[in-house]
Amino acid sequence: MFDFTIIGLGYVALGIVLTLDILLTKHRPVSAVLWLAVVWAFPYGGALAYLSVGIDRVRRGAAERDAAKLMVAQHARLHATSDEHGIDYQRGDRAVVHAHPARHIFRATDPAVQPFRISAGNAAELLVDGDKFYPALFAAIKTARSSIHLQTFILARGQVGSELMKLLIGRAREGVECRVLYDRFGSMLSHFTGFFDEAKEAGVQVRSISQANPLKGRFQINLRNHRKIVVIDGKQSFVGGINIQDKNTSRHADETPIRDYHVRIEGPAVSDLQFQFVEDWHFATRESPDRLLDVRYFPRVQPAGDALVQVVPGGPELRGRGLADAFFGAIVAATRFIDIVTPYFVPDETIVQAIRHAAIKGIQVRIVVPRKSNHWYTGQAARSLYTPLLKAGVRIFERKPPFMHAKAMIIDGVYAMVGSANLDQRSLHLNFELNVEVADDPFVRRLGDQIEAEIANSIEVILSVHQRRPIVRRLTENFCYLFQPML
Repeated sequence: MFDFTIIGLGYVALGIVLTLDILLTKHRPVSAVLWLAVVWAFPYGGALAYLSVGIDRVRRGAAERDAAKLMVAQHARLHATSDEHGIDYQRGDRAVVHAHPARHIFRATDPAVQPFRISAGNAAELLVDGDKFYPALFAAIKTARSSIHLQTFILARGQVGSELMKLLIGRAREGVECRVLYDRFGSMLSHFTGFFDEAKEAGVQVRSISQANPLKGRFQINLRNHRKIVVIDGKQSFVGGINIQDKNTSRHADETPIRDYHVRIEGPAVSDLQFQFVEDWHFATRESPDRLLDVRYFPRVQPAGDALVQVVPGGPELRGRGLADAFFGAIVAATRFIDIVTPYFVPDETIVQAIRHAAIKGIQVRIVVPRKSNHWYTGQAARSLYTPLLKAGVRIFERKPPFMHAKAMIIDGVYAMVGSANLDQRSLHLNFELNVEVADDPFVRRLGDQIEAEIANSIEVILSVHQRRPIVRRLTENFCYLFQPML
């Protein structure tokens, strides 16, 4: 007869071990309580769920040691060459930074973005949707002379993906060093159907990132690399929220293309974006840091414009720092207005309160979200936050279709943040993300005009109307918000 006592003792022992892990690593009380309930309420199933999606950290020892080694080596190299290049890569032009009207915002976000610093002398161009981004990307690839580094969350089969891979195959055969890094979860279909085989045979170095590998004792299926970075010859870069897929362009999409933003950057900030790619490539491949930090990937970069740019990474390896602190710092530094565009609005309580208090102080706050989310439960959870924000004076706009996947923020008309990160728990605490802060009058005006266009195609949420919604809807929204730590 089967001894259920052994099963029970095993359940208790496993529960105790996971409880200790939760208490030691979950610094948000709501998240800790939720996971404790899941682990103890569902024998073994709760433990499996926690091991799969509850662990929000990477391997600390080796990963942090390797990261430190890369940082030290890179900083030493940049310091050694700053005089030769005539550019202070670490601080940019201090006089320009200190005289800029956005200096107080950068000062508020600066502690969150180590090791990257403000760089002056950049050019930044906003690219809206795939119709603008893909032609610019393909043109840049055609001009590459030495290296092409591309990292994305989704690299999908289709006309856009095939055109990209065809270009890379051609450039690799011409002697250009090509590296492609994609997230295995986001690009699952391409990964398992041999989409990259021809490129690999042609000499394109293609690698995937996956935190889930049971053979190596890693079960974290929810840790995803959501960054989108392209660096051409170490001199031109693209960063933002647009994936490589037909859905983002009107030429190929079956319906109206997804609305999204990307940024083209030239100038000293490209070195920081290159370094972030190199770091991610190293973690995925264990290729030698000395080789990856070779000077050919970090060439002499001349000033290209007047934009101040700061790279803002996010990820579980930062242990709660990075993007979450940068968002918070920028919001509390605002003095006149805040405009936020995000597809998923389920931030942690700290950021919600920062937004509320900004509005209460008389700062104009506008938030633009999709009217219909592609993740139903996230959209419902977001609406549970509307009432306290609306009462504080925040204006909320729900953008009519097409689905808006853009992520951007403007502070006081002098500072902008654009990138891959949503204002939700996954982007702020789980995913590997990358945003850029930009202070440049033409760029901020262009982004501001784009946000006004989004608002013109939106329906404003009115407090009195929102409060009259049926009780079933309110219960559904509040129930979905209970799982906010997982969203």
